[in-house]
Amino acid sequence: MGVRSSGNVVWIVEKGNSRWKIGVFLDGKIVDATHLNPGEELCLEHLPQGQIDGVLLAGSGEWNTEIADMLRTRSKGDVTEMKHGDPHPLETDVENPGSLGTDRVANAFAVQSGVIQGLEQCKVWMIVDVGTCVTTDVVRDGRHLGGSISPGLSMRINAMREGTAALPGVEKEAWVRLKPFKGETIGKTTQQALIKGAADGISAEIIGRWQILNEQVGDEQVVGVILTGGDSTLLELGRVMPRFADSNLTLKGYYAIFSHLQLSSKI
Repeated sequence: MGVRSSGNVVWIVEKGNSRWKIGVFLDGKIVDATHLNPGEELCLEHLPQGQIDGVLLAGSGEWNTEIADMLRTRSKGDVTEMKHGDPHPLETDVENPGSLGTDRVANAFAVQSGVIQGLEQCKVWMIVDVGTCVTTDVVRDGRHLGGSISPGLSMRINAMREGTAALPGVEKEAWVRLKPFKGETIGKTTQQALIKGAADGISAEIIGRWQILNEQVGDEQVVGVILTGGDSTLLELGRVMPRFADSNLTLKGYYAIFSHLQLSSKI
């Protein structure tokens, strides 16, 4: 993975619950994004080629000082770290802003700072991140109001396996193989039934929340939905509109936070 050296190059290195992700930004635009396999540790071989101007090392996961030191060997600028509980620039109504996961902060800040195209369609946006957990965050008129957290697809399937005597587990690879099954109403095998039940349960949860939010904001407004996260492609949201997907939303939000912190440090 590489990027041309001209221009301002920034890396966003995120440690999530299960894996590392790396985003490369050139003059404020994302030009490359990759992720490691779950459980795989970050090392020099995974990093893009070339010297860089700055790094944001962020995420709800944990890392040791060697990771930050490794990144400093590649960066001409600072390596900024953002961990769970650190101060952040998100304008929010939650009771304890420090309790927000950094990924939720990044997702909401991407919308709040206007780095996503098409936001003018709605004054209210519900951001849905479907990963280890399913998080929703509501931003209205540029302010984060709060959200929800529920189990992700893997958690739901694993809970059924662990809580019963006969139901099997479903490996992640099976979800990919069964994607053509998307659109069917019922499962024809136990694996299909497990995936269908878990995925459709998430879809119904999101649709229901979207409908309630629309009722609350009134007829003069409509709630838009932004989907992100690795398992969001398995959802079927029917008539939920307007909606769009951005697999790099979290990385873009982290970059917006990095830019904000850099500007603040110069004031």
